[in-house]
Amino acid sequence: MMRYILLCIIFLISSNSFAQQDSIQHLKVVNLNTVILQKHSKGYKVLTLSDSVIIKNTESFSTLLRFNTPIYIKEYGAGGTSSASFRGTSASNTAVIWNGININSINNGQTGFNALNVNLVDNINVRSGGGSIEFGSGAIGGTVHLNDQLRFGKHLTNQLVSSVGSFNTYNNLYKFSYGTAKVAAKIGVSYNQSENDYKWLETDGLKNENGAYNNLSFSLGIAYKFNDFSKLSVYSTKYNGNREFSGTLPNPSAAKEKYKDYNFRNLLEYSYHKNEFTHAVKFAYLTQEYRYFADKNYDAYNFGKSKRYLLKYNFNYKITPNSSIETFSELESVLGKTDEIEEKNRKQFSQSLIYTQHIENIGSINAKVRKDFNSDYNVPFIFALGAELKPLKNTFIRFNGSKNYRVPTYNDLYWPALGNLDLIPESSIQGEFGIGYKTNEIKLDLGVYYIDSKDKIVWTPGGDPERPGIWTPINVDEAVNKGVEFTLALNKKVNKHLFNFNLNYSYTIAKDKSTDKYLTYVPKHLANASFSYTYKRINMFYQHLFNGEVYTTTDNSDNYILTYYNVGNIGAGYKLFQKENKNLSFGVKVNNVFNKLYEVLPSRPMPNRNFNININYKF
Repeated sequence: MMRYILLCIIFLISSNSFAQQDSIQHLKVVNLNTVILQKHSKGYKVLTLSDSVIIKNTESFSTLLRFNTPIYIKEYGAGGTSSASFRGTSASNTAVIWNGININSINNGQTGFNALNVNLVDNINVRSGGGSIEFGSGAIGGTVHLNDQLRFGKHLTNQLVSSVGSFNTYNNLYKFSYGTAKVAAKIGVSYNQSENDYKWLETDGLKNENGAYNNLSFSLGIAYKFNDFSKLSVYSTKYNGNREFSGTLPNPSAAKEKYKDYNFRNLLEYSYHKNEFTHAVKFAYLTQEYRYFADKNYDAYNFGKSKRYLLKYNFNYKITPNSSIETFSELESVLGKTDEIEEKNRKQFSQSLIYTQHIENIGSINAKVRKDFNSDYNVPFIFALGAELKPLKNTFIRFNGSKNYRVPTYNDLYWPALGNLDLIPESSIQGEFGIGYKTNEIKLDLGVYYIDSKDKIVWTPGGDPERPGIWTPINVDEAVNKGVEFTLALNKKVNKHLFNFNLNYSYTIAKDKSTDKYLTYVPKHLANASFSYTYKRINMFYQHLFNGEVYTTTDNSDNYILTYYNVGNIGAGYKLFQKENKNLSFGVKVNNVFNKLYEVLPSRPMPNRNFNININYKF
């Protein structure tokens, strides 16, 4: 390990002689998708994950969200299949948005968070609450936004990040950014691998067998300004991943499964903004493919593939300096198949209308409506209203109400002998009220919410009376999710000492209305907090996660409860040098510092205490 670290340092320092730093201009970077998200989120809570937060949680996207957001992450062992439960909703009720495009799978309605690369994402936002108006199916519990960032203005920058950790874990990243007055470009490449063979605490020498993974990611972004009013942008990203599925207690060595996934996303965007008018046209082409090997020693596998074409037109008219009206027209065609499902084609046209009103010194309001026309079924008419008011200096009151939906997936509809063609979309009515306080040093947000869902799609044994005991999807479940979310951020600078503290706490009650039982895998209490201290070139931080107990069976049996757990991580960093726009930093992180045994899913212990050493060089 020490030889690897020394080689990295020598390489990074020697590469300084080849860096070019001609006339770099420090320009404020504004991400258009982030601006639109904030504009359309009046009354909603939006949490932005800063660069400093991301760089401390590069192990996986699951780790980043688990320790820094109010989202509950289910993970089949570290590095395995990972999904989200937002405000007690199911994994298919959290939409993942890439540069304004919903990328949830057409086959299962989810996004696997361990198939997303933390290092290549320039901007990450998490919005709590419904968002089907802007983002379509699945945006019920909340949305996670991944945005690429392109910067105009004369500059040329590079970044190299390399880390080595326990269990033969290696993470490597290279990012390049170039800009002129007319051109902006960026390239990113990331490679990660791990044997992931950590010991299972409180067992007789057992370890996480068959858990190795590796992945290679590439991203590209180019933009060209025709003039001060219009520009053309291209974004592309590709991911190739290989994962072995680790075993479970009591016999981890029996595991032989392997999984490969390939994602390819492309977006072409033209925007024109002059005077009161804004036009934006997007064309997206996205593909997803997975291959599942029941035995990694053989070539036989199950697979799923999808292709998606999307054309989207956005028109914005600024009625007055304080009011605007926007329309979104969206045409989509999706083709999907698996080795069990013949290729199906789903087409959809969507029309949305959003009105925004800003009232000077009082607040802002969003009113939204949307109607979808789908080739497979009727999608309900949906609406949303949100507002943020400022009754006193530095205080705000926010509220929102909306109707949202989730369409059946291809697996729900077409799985041979099990799918149900009579399914209809899920729908939910929800409301939220929050209060907050915000200054340069403190931000506080306290909100309460209520979600009433009907026609929920669940796979259940005996769903079809003619086939008792066979698992099939049906529209039966009605659920109520209600709770409280609290967020606190503190920043204080005393001379050269900088202190930061962040806290997320959520209290969630999620029940099946027909049985009055708690929904599975929804912790009643979930909290994470982080504290960091910076002095000159030195930085130290601590992260903590508390996850309350969860039921794992629908009958809420006490025999199948996952107990609560506390997990802490600690780290430190030092800038070896900082000169103009160049800096080289060195960091160390200890995960699960108290070496606690904990399980996110039954019989799948998570890693024991482990270490990570990283180098970050910008030039």
